[in-house]
Amino acid sequence: MSGATIGAAALAGVLVGASFLALWLDRNRARPLPWLLGVAVWGGAAPVAAGLLASAVGLPRPDLLLHERTPGTAAEAGAAAVLAVALPLVVLGATRVMEGVVDGALFGVAAGAGIAVFLATLTPAEGAGAGLESALVAGLACAGAGATLGGGVGLGKLMLPPRRRAAGVLCAVLGAGLQVAAFAAAAVSCHRAWPDARLACDLGIAVVAALAVAAVVASAASIERRVIARQLGEEVELGVLPAWTVEVVPSYLRRVRTDWWPRRDERQEIAGLLTALAFRKQQLLGLSAERLHLYGLEVGRLRQRARALLALAPEAPRRGEAVE
Repeated sequence: MSGATIGAAALAGVLVGASFLALWLDRNRARPLPWLLGVAVWGGAAPVAAGLLASAVGLPRPDLLLHERTPGTAAEAGAAAVLAVALPLVVLGATRVMEGVVDGALFGVAAGAGIAVFLATLTPAEGAGAGLESALVAGLACAGAGATLGGGVGLGKLMLPPRRRAAGVLCAVLGAGLQVAAFAAAAVSCHRAWPDARLACDLGIAVVAALAVAAVVASAASIERRVIARQLGEEVELGVLPAWTVEVVPSYLRRVRTDWWPRRDERQEIAGLLTALAFRKQQLLGLSAERLHLYGLEVGRLRQRARALLALAPEAPRRGEAVE
């Protein structure tokens, strides 16, 4: 096994573990873990399956590393990448597994890490310790592109009417592709310009790629926070929710703390319920009359459930108001 494969697999484990930790801290549930592992495994296995299927029907295997750099190989590589990364994210985006922009970005990180492991297996074996820096660059670049794609899918689900979501997904795919292409071009240019400083070039690009992953996830969290704050603020003005909910629920860091509600199970349920209420209200915009009625009924049920849960502890508003 090459050093690139070992490094990519280790990085994938770290990225999937960090993504699960972020979701678990928010929800205190292990439900996201199988889905994160599933999209990561799919990201690595789908190109292999596509290559085997292509060979079985007499077609050339897709050249994901673009050795020949022809329009045909570029199209094959793009199709395999879409199958490995975009397809599972779009499928999850159509379900309640992926609710918001942060969910999409974190699932995208896992999918990108999976395909990075597959790409590492295509590099020539140069010894157990070789290729680690290349795997680091490729893994973080793919994870960042996956986060861009997944965040775009989640943003489209949250903000766009159904008839425009396909266009939103295409824009996200294009953005992710350009992101990977930019890092690949930067790596090639640096290696050509400074052939004796390959390690330093790769480490520098890896740092930029890691910052790109963090920037995409932070942007997703910022967008989600603004949506939740706006929608819950309207509920506070209507007298449905107490004012402290707008101070706690939109903020990830405040939401994962334990001092704003006494019981863990109720705290977990309230945070998930109010987040779902905000997302459903946002999704009401631009819907047809029939779908608007159905979503409106769901919003009403969520409001009733929220009132019932918030009535369990009369002291909770005072605790919430004390949260800094």
